Amino acid sequence: MIEQLLSQQQKLRQEQIMAPQQLQSLQFLTTTLAEMEQKINQELQDNPTLEVVDHGIDRLAGNPLEEYQAGEPTDFTARDDNGEETAAAKNQMLEKLLRLAEANRSFSAGSTVAGYDQESEERRRHFWDSLVSEQTLTELLEEQLAQTDGLDPESVKVCQEIIGSIDHSGYLRSHPADIATTCQCPIETVEHCLQVVQQFDPPGVAARDLRECLSLQLERQGRRSSLAWKIVQHHLDDLGRNRLQQIARSLNVNPGELKPAIEEIRRLRPYPGSHIAPEDPTEFVVPEVVVEIDRDGEPQVTSNHDYVPRLRIAPYYLKLLEDPETPRETKNYIREKLTSSRQLLKMVEQREATIVRIARSLVAMQRDFFTKGIDHLAPLTMAQVAEDIGVHETTVSRAVANKYMMTPHGMLSFRSFFTAGYRKQNGEEVSTSLIKQKIQELVSREDRRQPWSDQQIVGQLQKDGFHLARRTVAKYREELGIRASNLRRSF
Repeated sequence: MIEQLLSQQQKLRQEQIMAPQQLQSLQFLTTTLAEMEQKINQELQDNPTLEVVDHGIDRLAGNPLEEYQAGEPTDFTARDDNGEETAAAKNQMLEKLLRLAEANRSFSAGSTVAGYDQESEERRRHFWDSLVSEQTLTELLEEQLAQTDGLDPESVKVCQEIIGSIDHSGYLRSHPADIATTCQCPIETVEHCLQVVQQFDPPGVAARDLRECLSLQLERQGRRSSLAWKIVQHHLDDLGRNRLQQIARSLNVNPGELKPAIEEIRRLRPYPGSHIAPEDPTEFVVPEVVVEIDRDGEPQVTSNHDYVPRLRIAPYYLKLLEDPETPRETKNYIREKLTSSRQLLKMVEQREATIVRIARSLVAMQRDFFTKGIDHLAPLTMAQVAEDIGVHETTVSRAVANKYMMTPHGMLSFRSFFTAGYRKQNGEEVSTSLIKQKIQELVSREDRRQPWSDQQIVGQLQKDGFHLARRTVAKYREELGIRASNLRRSF
């Protein structure tokens, strides 16, 4: 029998443990302006000690905690006495807080509930009222189904199941046998109902593959016996590989006769539902900062405050803490909420300061881009920006995630300024974005009957001083979504 021995050992190791406040601050840094606005509005609803002040009050342009700091020590959590909480005292506390909340709303009559002055709120309301909710593909198909006559209840149920199995691109993603099992009906009924749905708009909807999708569109146009129909039915794979000579020989036509048919196929929609509104709600991009060129030709960074209400600690609750008649439970409750308020104000301030510092560092390092254009985008890494502003690289990565800035060249993401670099023979460093742009321009000007191969593109780039390997050009070409030369050739 093996004897088990128990023993105690002491080990010394060093590890970093982040405080909950630090974790919360880092999470807050990754939020977008729209997400931060939601968090602030939620805190305003849950925390009576936090209030919104008018954007035009100059005396509050400084520290939003100044009134609090002048009247109360920083130890919110300290208790003034010991004792059990009574129901009567708690009820009195709640009644008093409700009265104070009502008074607080009266005090902020010049501000809206959302935390904006009247002019800002009217501008925001006009923006949101101007948005129109587009009809989704599912809603469009269900509307056409409701207008279809001659369907029995079972067929309507099957059609609804088919419509529910169509993805946002317009393709049917469930097998008819699975739909028959779900609806407990013969598969012939599913096939019949599928033909009904395939007659709906947009043409090609409810197809099971690309060939059926294109065929449905050609059939709707009355082109069932056309050359385009034959190509789709029997030579779609060859067309995808640009094997036009083989298609011409198989169909016994001249290669020149294929061009009109191919153009006809290209005008069809391979994803019939792609132009219909998606099921997911539209995401609106809000710039964190705005970069403008001043009179001296220098780019200047300003923070976008339109979506962030100005906050402060409510003075009513600070006075309530000083009132000797305020019950202990009420003071403890207020201290708890004040701690949350101060933490939120600190996170908002730190978040804005970090993003503005990163933006100013980007503008300084990419000055030629802002003043001269995209051709002057320089290679840049997050490590360089982190070293410049004195933070860790991961902080920069978190801060720029899903963040945008308005520039003289349009709305751009923060991440678009971080790009790998290439050193030319003359010592000049350029970004890979510029090289990709050069490749895009070369391909757009090539002769489609004799498109440039990757090696020929290498030769063209060498004329501009870019000495790249063929495999590097192929990699950039694929990242740009440009097909190989044999697939770009037109006969």
